[in-house]
Formats: sequence, C-alpha cells, structure tokens
Amino acid sequence: MKFPQQLPDHRNNKLKVLVSVLLILTTGGILGYLLYRQRDLLLSYEWQFYPIPAVVSFLLFSLDLLLVAVVWGWIMNRLGRRLSLIQHIRTYCISNIAKRIPGTVWYIATRAQMYRQEGIDIRLTSIASGMELAVAVISGILVSILFAVQILRQYQVNLLVLGFVLLAGAFVMHPRVIGWIFRLLKVECGLFRYKDVLELVAAYMLAWILGGMVLFAIGRAIYPLPYSELDYVIGSWALVGVVSSALFFSPINLAVTEIGLSLLLTNIMPSPIAVILTVIARILLIVFEIVWVGFWLVLAAPKAEIIPPNNP
Repeated sequence: MKFPQQLPDHRNNKLKVLVSVLLILTTGGILGYLLYRQRDLLLSYEWQFYPIPAVVSFLLFSLDLLLVAVVWGWIMNRLGRRLSLIQHIRTYCISNIAKRIPGTVWYIATRAQMYRQEGIDIRLTSIASGMELAVAVISGILVSILFAVQILRQYQVNLLVLGFVLLAGAFVMHPRVIGWIFRLLKVECGLFRYKDVLELVAAYMLAWILGGMVLFAIGRAIYPLPYSELDYVIGSWALVGVVSSALFFSPINLAVTEIGLSLLLTNIMPSPIAVILTVIARILLIVFEIVWVGFWLVLAAPKAEIIPPNNP
C-alpha cells in the first residue's frame, strides 16, 4: 500500500504563512471591531500609566519563567541525560520565544537542535516537550476549576469536556505509558513515578497562577483593576491557556488567546480597554522574553556535562 506523497516543503511553507496571515487579519478584525464599537469611550478615556505594576509584572514573569524552566530541566534530567540546571534554563529561555510564532512548533525544533548539539536524541527532547504540554494542560484545568468557576457557569462550559481532556492528559502522563512510548521509539530513559507526576502538576499550577498575576499586574499598569478581581483574571488566563494549549498544533491558537482573553476581560472592564490590555500584554510578554534571551545569549554558554540517567 502506497501512501500519498507529501507536498513539497515550499508549498507547505507558503500554506502556513497564508493561514497565519489570514488568522492574524481575522484576529485583528475582531479586536478592531470591539474597539470601534466603543470608540467614544476609548477616545474620552483619560489614559494613565502606573510604572510600579509594570515593574512588578516583569518580576513575576521572571519568577514564572524560572519556575517552568526548572520544571523543564527536571523532566529532561529525569527522563534522559543529565545536564546542569543552568544549561536547561538557558536552553528553555532561548527556545521559548519561538512559541510566539502563530500556528507552529518551532520552539520544539529549536529546543531539539540545541540539545542535539549536546548529544541528546531529538526524539527524547520531542517526547519530553509533549510531556510538558500534557502537564501544562492538566494543571491548567485544575487551576481553571479553582479560579474560573464563575466563568464556567456564565458561559455554560460543559465540565465533561474538561474532565475528558484531564483524563486524556493523565493517561499520557501515566508512568507506564511514558515508558511504553520510549520503548516503542527505542530511546533510553530514566524511570518516572506517580510522585513525579504530582510534583510536576503542582509546580505548573503555581506557574499558571503566576501567569495570571502577571496579566493582572499589566492590567493595573493602565487601568485601576481592583484586587478583588485577581482570582477572575487568574481563572481567565488559565482557562484561555488550556484551550490554546489543547489547540497547540492548530494555527488558530493565537486567535483563541487574543480574542478569548479580550472577551473574558470585558466582564471586569470596558471592552476597548480589555482589547488594549490584551495587545499590550502580548507585546510586553515578548519584550520580557527578549530581555531574558538577550541575557542568556550575552552570557557564555556553560559547558554541558552529560551523565547517564539514574534509575532509582
């Protein structure tokens, strides 16, 4: 049986670029409509900038980035060859900015290539990235249940859907399933235990909460958000993040994030301000990431020492 041949790479690239452009235009059109609908309020609003919340947002982002980078390093060291924690953090920060490219998985390719230079199998890095995504979805659902109950009720979100995604993620993260995948691909890896899964999920739950706090701090930099709305912002951030992560391999994940956050935030602030906050947040997050990428690129890369995995 012969499978159909794939399209040439240049045609695939053109299609990806076209889809990305269309989605960016669609997202811009929807957000533009939200601004236009209340243009009078937008024009009459007395804009102010509060620098302290902006500084706080960078500090919280840095803490969040450090946490997920350490978790990533822990996954890699547990599954594959051990590198220094600094090497993992550096690799994570440099490759992570590629996540901002819509509808692609370039950051996984960047990651895999960087680890390949250290003699680590690309397949191991790719599977570890899939595990990271599964952990992010599981923890994001749990944070959504804790902080986004009001949103789930308002939009009548079927909890069975979240439950199904949660179970699917838990299945992928089962130690036996992980071991089976690595054996299937003939990749050597260390052992993974239930305790490890719980620790990863707990760490990523904290990461989701910190991400929501970053968005809240950015919001307070341009709008007097009351602290009573912090839980709502955290819930919105986690819920939209879960949906976007579930659609990670789809080019519409960018549109879901921008439009979803804008619509949810309109419940606690005027819609044009919610749209502007979403746009400003995306720009600042990219700037924050560039700052850390620059930091790690300026520093000399530490010499990596690969140690065979320890099987407890």
